[in-house]
Amino acid sequence: MRHLLPIAALSLLASNVQAAAAPGKHFSPRLAARELWGADDMASRTSSAARTCVNPLTPLTKGEIERAVQIVKGDPRTFSGAFFPTVVLKEPPKGEVLAFRPGETGYRREAFVEMYDRKQNRLQDAVVDLKSGQIVSFRTYAIGVQPATYGSEYGDVGPLVTADAEWQAAIRKRGIDPDDVYLDIWAGGDIPIATDREGKPLPPGTRMMRVLSFYRGTKPNPYDRPIEGVVVAVDMNRLKILQVTDTVVAPVSVYNGNASSAEREPLKALKVEQPEGPGYQVCGNEVTWQGWHFRFAMLPREGLVLYTIGQEEEGAVRSVAYRISMTEIFVPYGLPDTNWVWRTAFDIGEYGMGRYANPLSDKGDVPSNAEFFHARIADDVGGSYVIPNSIALYERDGGMLWKRVDPTSVVQDSRKARELVLTSSAWIGNYIYGVEYIFRLDGSLEARVNATGTTLNQGVNSFEEGEAYGRTMDRNKSTDAGKALVAAPNHQHFFNFRIDMDIDGPTNRALESNVKSAPTDLDNAFVSEERVLGNEDAAKRDINIDRTRTWKVVSSTAKNGLGSPTGYTLYAGDVAVPYASPNFAARQRAAFVDYPLWITQYKEDEMFATGDHPNQGQAGEGLPQYSNGEALADTDVVLWISSGLTHIPDIEQHPVMNNESVQAFRLTPYGFFRRNPALNLPK
Repeated sequence: MRHLLPIAALSLLASNVQAAAAPGKHFSPRLAARELWGADDMASRTSSAARTCVNPLTPLTKGEIERAVQIVKGDPRTFSGAFFPTVVLKEPPKGEVLAFRPGETGYRREAFVEMYDRKQNRLQDAVVDLKSGQIVSFRTYAIGVQPATYGSEYGDVGPLVTADAEWQAAIRKRGIDPDDVYLDIWAGGDIPIATDREGKPLPPGTRMMRVLSFYRGTKPNPYDRPIEGVVVAVDMNRLKILQVTDTVVAPVSVYNGNASSAEREPLKALKVEQPEGPGYQVCGNEVTWQGWHFRFAMLPREGLVLYTIGQEEEGAVRSVAYRISMTEIFVPYGLPDTNWVWRTAFDIGEYGMGRYANPLSDKGDVPSNAEFFHARIADDVGGSYVIPNSIALYERDGGMLWKRVDPTSVVQDSRKARELVLTSSAWIGNYIYGVEYIFRLDGSLEARVNATGTTLNQGVNSFEEGEAYGRTMDRNKSTDAGKALVAAPNHQHFFNFRIDMDIDGPTNRALESNVKSAPTDLDNAFVSEERVLGNEDAAKRDINIDRTRTWKVVSSTAKNGLGSPTGYTLYAGDVAVPYASPNFAARQRAAFVDYPLWITQYKEDEMFATGDHPNQGQAGEGLPQYSNGEALADTDVVLWISSGLTHIPDIEQHPVMNNESVQAFRLTPYGFFRRNPALNLPK
């Protein structure tokens, strides 16, 4: 599920250039992509926007990234020769951002920088004041605390594997020329390796990556052609092969991945046009549309992030939420095989949605009226690169908004709905993940996650083997005389979102609503009972469809026109139940899946459901640490909501999966407005 070479691959994808690899080599040196596009930063799409629309949450510019790295390099505490896996804006404290007024220039401007020394296996981080040039904070972590995978590693792993005689022999045993192999590089996972090939013990916390092999040849999409039973483990601190697993030998498919039974009649052209221009306004990274106000950014780890979401009434913006982002994607595979059990991707914490953002296109991703934005992402050697068109914003038809008919005059009154969509997608190996934030005229906000791409496939020796823990997807002639069977194992995807609610300010309460029957003489009544979730222990909640369970966040101070607290309701989306045992090591690292909803008291440094460093991390980090019984009533509350997709494959998902759209959550007004906020729409 991982890229062999993310920066280079993204560069080729964005420019629509086909890679022309040297014969027999499907890796290339790391591209210095920092100047590749020669484009402005996202927040500086035009010079006028750059001058008038900057704010404390404007993403780091090219110059700021380089300056932050140079300041850190100049500190004697920084390890010599360190890589820089993350360089990103250190967001100012919430109070300072909320106090900001357009045109002000005195706000703080800081960068958060990670430094990793490969040889010492040590991680450091620093906060740099970009205005003064001073280091505000500096930390050195214990040996073994790991950053996410970073670009230089991919270029280093490929040559190690392809030059290894044991790997070459394993590939040839399966009738494949090693020069025709595509390498797919993963984080190390949860199954440690105690010794190297010579039997020498490995130092505790050794940084490790694992490598899968697929038949590439001259064919597209190698993920359809797995080379089963061959897994390489690499010591990333010493750049040595630790282990070459050579177990199952199965025929390898040569299917080209693109064949179709018959072409359909071409679709007629469908064009979305707005001749008068869009109905929204963009100033830097701030959007206003039909009462909605929000900011956005593309961050290397979380990808697309929303900030300062609010609704305008009578010239004033009322806050709804301060910050919304997807914090983790956890993907465990359900195949009881030693070559598969470690495949438990933490696609955000181990890799990053922003680092692997796709350039979007109106040819297949979004409609033709979409507006695109670039994102600048720091590389790991002190520079940066631009991913063009990595964010899209557009309006779309939403069908009917509301309708009524006067019972005496039979006059109809109705309004069309329209939605504003902010979207991005990321290329995490064989899967493509997209996120959509959908703003509606009724004051509601929905988040959806899209999943498409190619199933992570398994080579099997019999139809029954493929059906045991998944689905046998295809049967093709192999390079040998026999048949090659390809199966897709069962797996799950869990998507966790962090929602920092601020209903008319940060002092809020969290309520749970449950519907139940009410005993009466007529036996037809039912009621909705609400209770305050008073502390974090009480706010680890399950879904209960028997009770139509929902949750509310209401203001502790603001009242609506009827005297009730203003608020918003959280509806859970598509939920998956984890099927791996609670004793499974990866599930213990992804403990957020134990409950679809957690609510915690706001803390500035509690940002990720699996903690700051989930790559080879420890069990119980993240939400289990954040949720420690603190009070929730009349304070600043954060919702952590998880949705999911249990993927039991079917053959219609081969050789490419149609998009699976998962509802992550929906926020709807709950007494936030005095009446229907869409009444004043013109016909």
